[in-house]
Amino acid sequence: MAFILKLGEFMAIEKLDLIKNPETAPFSKLQYLKWTPEDEVTEFFNRLFHLNVAARETGDWSDVDRFLEEQGDSIAAKVAAPMAFDDTPRSPFKKRLSESKVAVMATGDVYVEGQTPFDTDGDWSYREIPLDTPLDQLRVAHTHYDTNGVAEDVDSVLAMHRLLDMEAEGMVGEALTPTYSFMGYIPDPSGLMEVTGPEVAGRLTEDGVDGAVIGTT
Repeated sequence: MAFILKLGEFMAIEKLDLIKNPETAPFSKLQYLKWTPEDEVTEFFNRLFHLNVAARETGDWSDVDRFLEEQGDSIAAKVAAPMAFDDTPRSPFKKRLSESKVAVMATGDVYVEGQTPFDTDGDWSYREIPLDTPLDQLRVAHTHYDTNGVAEDVDSVLAMHRLLDMEAEGMVGEALTPTYSFMGYIPDPSGLMEVTGPEVAGRLTEDGVDGAVIGTT
């Protein structure tokens, strides 16, 4: 808990109020601060304050940029749940692409207008995306990466139209539709690994998919 002086009295500031920030891409990694011990939050803001004062004096903000980037990575690594994978036998791709059924998926929070948006605080569910969905019906509500690129070109994350082009040109035998989209920001991946991941994998197998390409952010 921090304190500020107001009219001669100390007023307590709760940690969650101190670190409250907009749900936008620049603040994405710093949202992890709410799971960080208070002494580390205090140390973070103390260091950030000193770096900003020095940068204001010199006009060089590179140390501030470096600090925020390093701290964002460090904080995210501390709170992210560790992943453990069983050994998986390698499955060589033996068919020609021109004879194969291919799926393209993404972890960029793409969904269709009318579907329930993903929970931006962490969501291991998925959405079905028909490949013929009009562009103006696709939505992205992610706050943990810069969505400007995907807003301009959804294929930069979910290459659904490029896959259809490849199907039309005979480069792939068949494009799977509908395909599947995930949130990507999943602090606790157990639900993905134990429930929705195997469920989607089972659907792909039932649909006779030979290979899948997953676009990440």
